[in-house]
Amino acid sequence: MRFGKRNLARAGVVAGGIGLSLVATMGGAQAYTADGKDPSAAGCGADARTVHSATVKNSNITWGTIELRYSLKCHTAWARFTLDHTQYACGNAAAGEDCERAYIVRNNDGRKYSCTITKGQKQCYTPMVYDKGLTSYAAASADSSAGGTAYVRTASY
Repeated sequence: MRFGKRNLARAGVVAGGIGLSLVATMGGAQAYTADGKDPSAAGCGADARTVHSATVKNSNITWGTIELRYSLKCHTAWARFTLDHTQYACGNAAAGEDCERAYIVRNNDGRKYSCTITKGQKQCYTPMVYDKGLTSYAAASADSSAGGTAYVRTASY
């Protein structure tokens, strides 16, 4: 049996920016080798740029900025959420004080990773999703007993 490019694609092997990226189906979402990796540790942060951003706010309060970061070298995307203040005590959603979170979501299969800004921090960034020929978006959720809640997402890239 001859294994051409079309058959390789059907078998789940995709040529990517980091050599060959193995594709596995897991509960509807595909897993590429770059999925879930730390962008800094993988060396993808060096050429990263913010392709979309949005202010995380509602009618009562502004929390900060959510960014969709992209590395052309690695063909990966991730979210970075930066607060305008240092995170105070959080973690009690029932009392209206859940910790702020960022999410990266790959549109084609819904693969999603998140990070949490914990007490004393101002920023977090998510693990990466492989994004060559695909699109993803960044989102943030914020919660405050004094200010209410917000869920904001960027445009896709």
